[in-house]
Formats: sequence, structure tokens, C-alpha cells
Amino acid sequence: MKFNFNVNEILEAKDIEYSGINYNESESKDFIIDKTGGEFNLRVFAPLVFEPLAKNDLNLPSLRVDAVTVNLSRSKIIKKENVEGRDSTIKEHITNGDFSISIEGLIANETGDEYPKEKLFLLKQFLNAPYSLRVTHAILNRFGIYELVIDSYSIPSISGTKNIQKFTASATSDETVELIIRDNA
Repeated sequence: MKFNFNVNEILEAKDIEYSGINYNESESKDFIIDKTGGEFNLRVFAPLVFEPLAKNDLNLPSLRVDAVTVNLSRSKIIKKENVEGRDSTIKEHITNGDFSISIEGLIANETGDEYPKEKLFLLKQFLNAPYSLRVTHAILNRFGIYELVIDSYSIPSISGTKNIQKFTASATSDETVELIIRDNA
């Protein structure tokens, strides 16, 4: 089976075809291949968008990274109790833990052979930000992850390329906590 597609056409059409996630469409339509075996129905890569970040000391525009893979894992907090006379423990589900997120991506300068220093500088600011980051990504959002905190990251080199920079990041899911102040007077 062979697939022929022009990456430039996909990237040029990204703003027209894909401007965020349409949650009303079926989840199965995100990454399927046409049944005839010839063409991709939708984008091959689900882009990761770091939403604009505006805090007192930091004001960042959004950053879209088109070539990204994301891996998720999650642990649960289970309380296990030994009971005399039983060969096994009694398990009590306390809560689901946070998601651990592994992100691998490429940022590129699409216009030529120049190193993507502006995009890398913006990416660095997001990765170093001491705040929770709002993200848009098909898989993350399907799992209810709209915010994450970067735990660590690396910027490894790629030999033989000038206009591409690889990056990896480890993150933890986060949720906005809304505090309600009540006047008990």
C-alpha cells in the first residue's frame, strides 16, 4: 500500500482546514485513512497549540507545532487493605492520578535553510514558564486535558539539518481550580 501526499499542500491548507478542534465531530474521524487506501482524510499530525499566555510578567502569543507525537500514561490511587482470612486484599479506588504526558516534536523554518531561532525562543519561553499552559491538541483534549505543567524538557540536535529542531518535554496534566469565597456574615 502506497500513499502519495504533498506535505507543503497539507501545511499550506492548515489554517483553512484546521482552526482548532471541532468537538461535535466523531472522535474516529481524527486520524483515519480513506477506505480506498489512497488518501488521508485529515491531517497526519495532530498539531499541538500552546494557547496565548498573558500573566503579569509574561505575555506570549500562541505557538503551533505541527509535527508532534504525544504519549499519555495515568496511575490510579488505590488503597489496599489486608483482611484476615482472605487470600487477597480489598481494594478501594481513592482517585485517578494526574496524566503523565510525553511530547516529542519538531519545529521548523518552512521558508528556507535557516535555523528556526524565533520559534525556538518562543518554545523555550513556554517550556520555562512557571505557569500552567493551556493547550489544544486532538488527543489531549479528548482525554479532558486542556492545561498542563512542564516538568522537564530537552532540545537534542539533529545531524544533517539546518532548518529543523527537535524537542521533547515531560508534562503533568493540570486543572484550573475555581475558588468560591462565601460571605458567612
